[in-house]
Amino acid sequence: MRLLRALAIPAAALLLLTSGLTQATATTTDADDGDTGTLTSPTMATAAAPAAMSTAGYSYTAPVDHCILFAAEIGATCYQWVGDDQWVVDGIANGWAAVVHVQTNYGKDRYCQALPSAEGWGKCNYDHTEGKCVRWQMYELKDGDTRNFTPWSAWYGTQYGYPC
Repeated sequence: MRLLRALAIPAAALLLLTSGLTQATATTTDADDGDTGTLTSPTMATAAAPAAMSTAGYSYTAPVDHCILFAAEIGATCYQWVGDDQWVVDGIANGWAAVVHVQTNYGKDRYCQALPSAEGWGKCNYDHTEGKCVRWQMYELKDGDTRNFTPWSAWYGTQYGYPC
């Protein structure tokens, strides 16, 4: 498992280099939704399966193009700046749910819980303010208890996915 963690950052960098960049559509008004979920009561991800993603079995492969992958032993998350989707997958069917805490540099905290029992990728759709930055960390949750917090990711731009 230590090897998997050691490869997560180079894999994410390679993903960024090979996926290219696509311009996000900016809105003229601040349509940013309110905070969603809490540390112990996160918003449940919705099951979604774009053509480029397989929900059969667990994989650290990023679910869609233009997505910044962040992987840990407990699961993985992928930030797709085009559409402001936060993908999440639980890596271990052990009764603990993988949760991703998404934080913005303009004061929003959001929590997205993976589908139960490592059933594949799910997503939470956010409407981040364009031209700002987001970062995330993962942890496990069960019956209001939390454990296995990962370090925070770097900050990434909401408009083009560049590091902030």
